[in-house]
Amino acid sequence: MASRKGTAGGSGGRRRADGSRSESPRDEIIRVATRLFAEQGYAATTMKGIAEAAGLRQPSVYYWFRNKEELLHATASINRYSASVVVGVEKSEASVSARLYRLLYEDTRQICVLGPLDYREVESVAYARPDEFDEFWTDYRALYDGIVDLIEDGMQTGDFHPGDPSLAAAVALSLNEGLQKFHRHRVGPGGALGLPAPVPDLDDAVTAAHQSATTTLSALLRDRHRVADVRIEAMEILLDVEGAQAS
Repeated sequence: MASRKGTAGGSGGRRRADGSRSESPRDEIIRVATRLFAEQGYAATTMKGIAEAAGLRQPSVYYWFRNKEELLHATASINRYSASVVVGVEKSEASVSARLYRLLYEDTRQICVLGPLDYREVESVAYARPDEFDEFWTDYRALYDGIVDLIEDGMQTGDFHPGDPSLAAAVALSLNEGLQKFHRHRVGPGGALGLPAPVPDLDDAVTAAHQSATTTLSALLRDRHRVADVRIEAMEILLDVEGAQAS
């Protein structure tokens, strides 16, 4: 799916309309555009409106994005990286368990480092405006189908407990996306409400990603004691993925 990745732009450059400088104007533009797309729709959202909501001059918005379509692509491409990882793990000769672990790991890590984007917010816009975000859903479907296929293969070989691969894939993705919420919004130990953190160092996207993959594989594997070995094998997979981020 479009890299659930929100690329960060240069920092410190463009001046706001009020004279102050934004630390990352490109990120702020994407964040504001996502909110406006959700509130008033893509068609009704204008570059002028985005500039005003971001506290920037209109030429500053055009400095980062040539048009509104390019901005839409920046928000909709959030799943692209994970979808490309599906293709990457398919090329590997590693075990099904290791390939699934690596895919879940990469997906969780990716959505935890989205920069200005909150995955839940983009997903809400995509649900409300499926035609405008068809690229988002095409990529998401590729990720979902890739996870289903791997789980189904593992069940057929007897490595995984029998069950419904589609449901298991949905649960795995829900875990990935849920961990992103804690990663993004947790403030101090357990967050503002004093809730326990799901992993010791949730501010670390890598830790959260391993926790997600480990939890899913522990539930699926007939021999859950193999998880540590699966993790080692998974992280040795060489991914040839466009735009891949180093592990």
